Amino acid sequence: MPVRVRQLLEKVGDEPIIKIQLGRTPVQDLPIKILDFLSDSKFSDKQLELGYDEIYHNYLLITIQNSNGPNVLQHILGTVAHSTTASTILKLEKAHRIALTYPTIPDELLSVYDIPLTPNKPLTLNRLISTASNVDKNFYNYNAAENNMCQTFVENIVDINDLTRNITDQATLNALKPQDAKALIATLGSRSNIVKAATDLGAKFDKLVFDRKIKWKNSSPKELDLLRNGDIADSESTGTVYEAILQLERN
Repeated sequence: MPVRVRQLLEKVGDEPIIKIQLGRTPVQDLPIKILDFLSDSKFSDKQLELGYDEIYHNYLLITIQNSNGPNVLQHILGTVAHSTTASTILKLEKAHRIALTYPTIPDELLSVYDIPLTPNKPLTLNRLISTASNVDKNFYNYNAAENNMCQTFVENIVDINDLTRNITDQATLNALKPQDAKALIATLGSRSNIVKAATDLGAKFDKLVFDRKIKWKNSSPKELDLLRNGDIADSESTGTVYEAILQLERN
């Protein structure tokens, strides 16, 4: 588990969950265009064939009771009342690694669907995550080519915690159903391994930096000039960076 997630759970993991919502945001155009280019337009053709108007990134917005202070979000939106239970909204998602963060406003609150909680069955973040991670063997791994990505991550959390049966709204059920990432990535053919390599590299980089295994040093003006003028996108340089990350990972 990423250090940042573990540290946040140590602080608020046992606070009662008040509300769970499914959030969806369309994947930005640039990654889609790159995948379409690598697949000779087969990616977009498959997207149309599968009936996907957009490719979505799914996550959970989890409102927990905050015993330490007022609901900051409600104060910002001007809807706080004296009788309102203090609460905090957190965003749980998986890209190359799982993340638990405070959502930004308002982009991540536009397209949301309620996931009803089970009455008389208290739920906390620690229980929600541990229940899912104990069952889902791919909870901490990411591989879009095998349909192990953000959407299946969210669906599994909801399903394993026995919350799916509480959903009666068809639009919510439709939004919760994962898109077929495996079929989409397969359009890249022999290049499909690029996606996993990129996410693996991103996960290693994230782990090294944010789990505090390495620290950045301030670059001198001379070093910055070399970076601006040098070709750092060639395959040899990329390979060198990747090998360096692997070496740091072993230490």
